[in-house]
Amino acid sequence: MKYGFAFLTACLLAGGLWGQDEVDPLGINARWNNGLELKTNDGNTSLKLGGRIMLDHAWFGDDSESVDGTEFRRTRLMLSGKVNQFEWKTQYEFARGGEGSDDKGHRPAFKDVYVGVSGVPYAGALRVGHFKEPFGLEELTSSKYITFMERSLTSAFVPSRNVGLMAHRTLDNGTLAYGIFRTTGDNGFDEGDGDYSVTGRYTRLLRNDGDNLVHFGAAVSSRTLDGMRIDRRPSAHLAEKLKDGVAEADGEFKYGVEAAWVRGPLSVQAEFMGSSVDGASNFGYEGWYIMGSYFLTGESRPYDSKKGTFKRVKPAQEFSWGESWGAVELAVRYGSIDYDDYIVSPKPGVMIPTIGHKLDDLTVGVNIYHNPTFRTMFNYVYSDMDGGEDVHAFMVRWQIGL
Repeated sequence: MKYGFAFLTACLLAGGLWGQDEVDPLGINARWNNGLELKTNDGNTSLKLGGRIMLDHAWFGDDSESVDGTEFRRTRLMLSGKVNQFEWKTQYEFARGGEGSDDKGHRPAFKDVYVGVSGVPYAGALRVGHFKEPFGLEELTSSKYITFMERSLTSAFVPSRNVGLMAHRTLDNGTLAYGIFRTTGDNGFDEGDGDYSVTGRYTRLLRNDGDNLVHFGAAVSSRTLDGMRIDRRPSAHLAEKLKDGVAEADGEFKYGVEAAWVRGPLSVQAEFMGSSVDGASNFGYEGWYIMGSYFLTGESRPYDSKKGTFKRVKPAQEFSWGESWGAVELAVRYGSIDYDDYIVSPKPGVMIPTIGHKLDDLTVGVNIYHNPTFRTMFNYVYSDMDGGEDVHAFMVRWQIGL
């Protein structure tokens, strides 16, 4: 009996050792890659689960028409994957901290929902679905990685997410993306004749020596419109908007240039955008910002050369009680948006000439990256709005981004 048991044990051990020499290509490995990631041994198929939670608080000056408040700015759940040359992504937003059904919130909706394929001759890769049009460095940098709680005033120019077909590729020292889109907004729904656009962006790294890089980019977008609305708001999401109204418009041409310089812990970034609108009365507006940041703890702002954007900060020493708070970053940004020709009347189709109708905005921030997925943000915002109130706001965000 004991010899039989010994023989069976030896066979099992031999079988196990033999099996170690053979790797099942379809075997699945699980790992933590700032989110749960499953991948087959051959690397051809993968699945990633991620998301983000951003809880904001804002306090406004006593003389402000805006009131103190709190909101979940974003609460998203994301699934993405790859099957050989095909990719897909689906991302859902559950927070009420955005634009939509009322001035402060929106119904839950999806954000990125698309499929794509790589290795396409000449095009590089194709993507179809609901995603961001290729326009703007700050806009295309994920909200998980932007330096301030809110994007700059140039957000008034960017088309953001719509349904479309886009080709994109990585060049030797840059990127190129272009596509055709239908204006749909959240949930990707639209019917009727619709508004269409053709949008493209080109970026180039003029220098890339480790933590020393120079980025340059440009984007254009030609759009058909059935009316438009311009609403201004400072870089504080809970602040009240200054509603300018609506205008008859049948076409718009947007353009933008962008630049960034990173040298060790120091980073400087700037964008200029403009728009020319055709309609009952032709008018235009323009905006810009410049920002700088510095890591007191020595980290450098990381760059994603495949997308031409910035990516996740990984602190040199992660949070540990009594030892380290993580990476600490100081940042400042100044921006302006100027409706130099006209403002839009609340009465549709009526254009009113104006001089110096603009919004100036200063934001000062402190970011603490406790680890690659969790950070605390502090922002002070001062906005000077012609035709509206001056805004003083102090804001705090607790964020987890997978």
